Amino acid sequence: MYKKLLGCTIVALTIIFNSGILHAQKSKIGGINIGLKFGGAKLLGESPKGTAGFINEFDNNFGFAGGFEISKYLSSRWEIAGEFSYSTLRGDTDSPQLSAEGKHPVVPENLEEPVEYENKLSGFNFLSRYYFKPVDSESAFIPYILLGAGYIKYNSVFKYKDAPDDEVIFKKGKDSWTLSTPGFYIGTGFNSYLSPKFYLKTSFDLKFVNYGFLDVVHNFSDDGTKQEVLGLFTEIKVGIFFNLGGNGKRNSSRSKSGKSMGTSFLPFSR
Repeated sequence: MYKKLLGCTIVALTIIFNSGILHAQKSKIGGINIGLKFGGAKLLGESPKGTAGFINEFDNNFGFAGGFEISKYLSSRWEIAGEFSYSTLRGDTDSPQLSAEGKHPVVPENLEEPVEYENKLSGFNFLSRYYFKPVDSESAFIPYILLGAGYIKYNSVFKYKDAPDDEVIFKKGKDSWTLSTPGFYIGTGFNSYLSPKFYLKTSFDLKFVNYGFLDVVHNFSDDGTKQEVLGLFTEIKVGIFFNLGGNGKRNSSRSKSGKSMGTSFLPFSR
């Protein structure tokens, strides 16, 4: 399934790129945009295939989310980007009732002590945004929708809460088995221009993987078979961006005589 989704996403981004590049010369936005984003990430749950519900065997908590992004406007409404991302998912439970107890070889049977997980996710993503308002308008609110795909590398730890960090039940990633999966993203957000060169980007993203390891513990059915689930987590981030190499020009209002009425970067001026 994920291979088909990844293929469709790549095709969609290719179509967007080819169509946008035809209009790039007409756009007043030039150069590239670079920025750093910071915020929080949280696991929403894991949904068994064929159902609409979510499994949450832990109390999921907010962890850190960040990223470094390089992007290019293809037109006044289309943008493509590459992003190096890093997120931390974490959670715990004082009364473990895990379906993997005694069914997964590394999970002890009849867990009673409080346990916790931490999953450090890193990867690279290709993103495409469509803006509902031209990005060269003078506004503090330029909303967009986002579609993306990439890969996620896991650095995962499952342990007793009171145990030292180097005493774990099991782990994957550093100094252990490695794991990476494709990731797919949808989201929304908005740009807020501070000046012709600097702007803020606020984002609300949903990220999902076709694998049940976001909470570091697989899910099992009553008959002992491992369930196929779709994992979903969210990220909320704010970033500061700089336009490098563009001319910094924005649309300006003009009077009926054709003379410029000047510009303003006051919030919600357009």
